[in-house]
Amino acid sequence: MSTIRDVAERAGVSIATVSRALAGHPHVNSETRQRVLEAVKALNYRPDQVARSLRRRRSNLIGFVVSTIENVFFTEAAHAAEQVARQRGYNLIVCNTDEDPQREKTYLEVLDRQLVAGIVLAPAPGDAGHIQPFLADGMPMVLINRRVDSLPCTSITSNDEEAAFQCVQHLIAQGRRRIAAITGLPDVFTTRARRQGYRRALAAAGLPLDGLEVCGWANLEGGYQATYQLMQRPDPPDALFVFNNVMTQGAIVALQELGITWPDPVDVAGFGAFKAARLYRPPLTLIAQPAREMGRLAAELLIGQVEEELDPTPQQIVLHNRLISRQEWLTERLGTWDATAVPEQSPPPPLPEA
Repeated sequence: MSTIRDVAERAGVSIATVSRALAGHPHVNSETRQRVLEAVKALNYRPDQVARSLRRRRSNLIGFVVSTIENVFFTEAAHAAEQVARQRGYNLIVCNTDEDPQREKTYLEVLDRQLVAGIVLAPAPGDAGHIQPFLADGMPMVLINRRVDSLPCTSITSNDEEAAFQCVQHLIAQGRRRIAAITGLPDVFTTRARRQGYRRALAAAGLPLDGLEVCGWANLEGGYQATYQLMQRPDPPDALFVFNNVMTQGAIVALQELGITWPDPVDVAGFGAFKAARLYRPPLTLIAQPAREMGRLAAELLIGQVEEELDPTPQQIVLHNRLISRQEWLTERLGTWDATAVPEQSPPPPLPEA
């Protein structure tokens, strides 16, 4: 007797895709559905009616796959997405790829086998070729923070190039002339955009690059090592522009170990108004990113696709970052750090007195 695995192998798709095709899932394209039906006919496959009835029930699980859980940007985005998912009757499964495309592929396969309703994905570096088959098989997907032009799905990013430009312009207005960049992973959308904004601001001010770009690999150790390398040069920079909040923490540790204070002789600015930065004195100049808004919107758009409430045509949505200068930072409240904050849930009513 043929099994669903036999059908999947003959049709050249996953078991989950066979289940979706037989259940009439709207996101399985007609060509894939036809291959499945032809395999069913050729193998004389007869699915168990109880199992089929279960497959007709869409899973209430949503995958949320992030490139690094170490970055508080993604934890805040996941928190906001979970709030939306719960309100709509879905549960969120968070997976951490550590910027590893192979691990990302493994998690996508696991989520596909679990028949998740859809996936929110912050893609790992690379050409994303391993993601294409899941989209071709009808998996609803929304990309966050990073756009991959070769993938036909909705993406939500922020105006990182313009934010980087404004931040470096601010440093220049403060009298900084040797502004170093501690960059993220070379082959990702955010690094390219932020580098472009950094270089554009220097060019607009007539300042040379002067070999002041050092890769910090988007992690704390990388930010630490890059800062050591830059500040021990014979002609060290007078400002550090850091491409994410994790590397900023590494940069601060390095400056403290070197006995170098900020904002003089070196100023520090970067992406990510993370909560722990409130402990730094003097404050840093930081870019508040729309992490919670991005997570909320990603969940809403994904569920809208799954429930067939929205046009499935892919969109490229760009949200706005917000620069918080050192002076403004002292007046910022916790709830305003996200560029477009998601309202917190109301607290539960007090318990009645005994």
